[in-house]
Amino acid sequence: MIDQWLSSHPSSPLHKLYGQVDVIEIADPTELVKDYLGKQLVDSYRQLEFLKFHYQSLPETELRSYLKNYTLPSDKNQITKNVRQGDFAEVLAQLIVSFFEKRAVPLKKMRWKFNADRSVFSTDMLAHNDGDPIADLYYYEIKSKLNGKKSSIDGLNAHVTIHAHNSLLKDTKLPHEGIADFLSRHYFEKKDFTRAKKYHDIVQNPGKYNKHYELFFIIDAKEFINDILDDLEALPPTLSPLGVTIVLIKNLGKLILEVRDKAIEQAVNHVHPKP
Repeated sequence: MIDQWLSSHPSSPLHKLYGQVDVIEIADPTELVKDYLGKQLVDSYRQLEFLKFHYQSLPETELRSYLKNYTLPSDKNQITKNVRQGDFAEVLAQLIVSFFEKRAVPLKKMRWKFNADRSVFSTDMLAHNDGDPIADLYYYEIKSKLNGKKSSIDGLNAHVTIHAHNSLLKDTKLPHEGIADFLSRHYFEKKDFTRAKKYHDIVQNPGKYNKHYELFFIIDAKEFINDILDDLEALPPTLSPLGVTIVLIKNLGKLILEVRDKAIEQAVNHVHPKP
């Protein structure tokens, strides 16, 4: 479904220093594509069967209330809007990485939020090669941007690429196998001891795995400027190997809102299907 909307172009000439992939729209997203994105978005927060189990015998309004109050980020202020935008970016990044790069993304991190209006701490996304044994680990910092302006974080006024690079670099200076540790504990509780052991080996023996660092940007196509890549390439090569993915989407802000609405409708249609 996603390839009806997006196309991947590895080794784009935009980048001189880093392995880089461009993902561009080959067509405007159809209603079917938006339905698909909406379904993937809501499923990233809650399993659809979980919603059906709890709400199929209740009025539709109860489900909508739960989605609004406990599941999807609100739009009550700029912080929660930023969370909504960031969550969308993480879901789209997972879809792109899984489909085009054929990498396994083992955790839907947003299912484990305690507050819908907050981001989930830790590395944005962990991926690994599909199949066993796990040999390659990919650590992602994912950012979305509706405009090309610089922003100030911790006193540094810079493009989104610099902030993302610094955030991922900061992660590498700490024990950063938190997602693997969570997966190990999660599968242990489910008594899936094979998977529990597989992911805990990453925690115990991180040096045996090939580590790759990935910066993933989803940017409104109208706002993209080459400066954001030039600034990144001017940095010392402290993260290696480093891959960069640029996803350019027209009217990104509008699409995020449309997919949020589709997510609600996909959940409602699954729990209360129309005859």
